[in-house]
Amino acid sequence: MSTGLPRDAARLAAARAGLAAARDARAAPPGPDVETLRTAYLDVLKLCLCDLGGTSTVSVGAMPDGTVSSRELAGYELQLRAAGMDWPLQGLTMTGLARLDDLQACVESVVEDGVEGDLIEAGAWRGGASILMRATLDSAGQTDRTVWVADSFRGFPAGDGGGVDWSAFDFLAVPVDEVRDNFARFGCEHGVRFIPGFFEETLPGLSPERWAVVRLDGDTYDATKVALRSLYSGLSVGGYLIVDDYGAFDECRRAVDEFRRENAIAEPLEAVDWTCVRWRRGADASPASETETEAETATAEQAAFTGDPDGSRPRVPTARELELGRELAEARELLAAAHVRRGALRRLTLGALLDRMGDRIRWRAR
Repeated sequence: MSTGLPRDAARLAAARAGLAAARDARAAPPGPDVETLRTAYLDVLKLCLCDLGGTSTVSVGAMPDGTVSSRELAGYELQLRAAGMDWPLQGLTMTGLARLDDLQACVESVVEDGVEGDLIEAGAWRGGASILMRATLDSAGQTDRTVWVADSFRGFPAGDGGGVDWSAFDFLAVPVDEVRDNFARFGCEHGVRFIPGFFEETLPGLSPERWAVVRLDGDTYDATKVALRSLYSGLSVGGYLIVDDYGAFDECRRAVDEFRRENAIAEPLEAVDWTCVRWRRGADASPASETETEAETATAEQAAFTGDPDGSRPRVPTARELELGRELAEARELLAAAHVRRGALRRLTLGALLDRMGDRIRWRAR
């Protein structure tokens, strides 16, 4: 779940670009042949999982004390949901359509290529992304693979938020029985294993398993690092490692970057949208020297997020990026003023922030 706001100009620029790039909330039309029907079914499923089947939806904003408030999204604001930039009140996933499209493509790819292993999501919330994985497998006739759903099913542990107490938000705690019912409602309850508990208690025991797709959505440094250490060794060659919050949270990005350096992972990161990245595991190579590994990793990360393919030239900001930096500074001034007036600085989700900043830094989404 992408629970945070990008905190510097580069991330703000990436979020703006992601919002502008959000695809229309529409499904492919059905047809008489099996593959066309399959495509239409999965498209409709993704709309349902995101609660984008109607003309409006309801978004939730978080307050520091763990309470939440809601507001309706309609018209162009629906792009927030399509881009995976808000908390849905009724939807079953926060990932948005681009990440679901890419997840479907990853599942289809490992099926087509015969990559060995099951699929796992570590950090499932209401189970929407895992439901899509199960449905994609079923529609491709892959009933022999299991989808593993790992989550505490009771929110975040205390003190694991890098400065934010996510454990205070009851909205993020979804009981395992409710998630299991969500799978059943879509006819996807078979071939699923639920792994309840905090990651440090459950994921190390899964190290012997073989995976074709590993999707990580733990948000924090500790959750991301323990998931990587526990699951990556079982990822098959040709399998996908997907990280939902790499762009949204510095601590998640740090955990991934550290793990890739420590394990000499040279496969390039590929940006899925404004926050999600993935890489496909290649054949194990001879360990590189620490200096070579750090250089290769830094080059891959720069190429994924700066558009510099070989990382050979200094990064010169564009005029638009400088403008975004000024807008961010103005936004911070507005938030500081709100802190003085209200007596407590609210840490806002992206949707709530857009609602309060007005025309000065409103997203150009039309």
